[in-house]
Amino acid sequence: MLGALGRTGGGLVRVLRARDLRGAAGLRRAGGGAHIEPHYRQFPGLTRRQVIHGEILSGFMWFWILWHFWHDPDAVLGHFPYPDASKWTDEELGIPPDDEE
Repeated sequence: MLGALGRTGGGLVRVLRARDLRGAAGLRRAGGGAHIEPHYRQFPGLTRRQVIHGEILSGFMWFWILWHFWHDPDAVLGHFPYPDASKWTDEELGIPPDDEE
């Protein structure tokens, strides 16, 4: 039993020594690419790639909206004709008569 404990403890010591050689906190890697520092109350600087991607995405969005509005206007305007509001009476609209005070 003591031999097994010694082997486990020896492995733990090797792991801790290797950790000490690297440093207590280790080396942090935040990943590749452009890192933009935060700016207080200012817009962050955008890379050219981000601007181009935004323009392409917004252009495709407006193409999609206008294409479907042109080819399927019922999706926005409804499937039934609008009622003619000039044919409604004052009573239907809830407007009191002129002689009432």
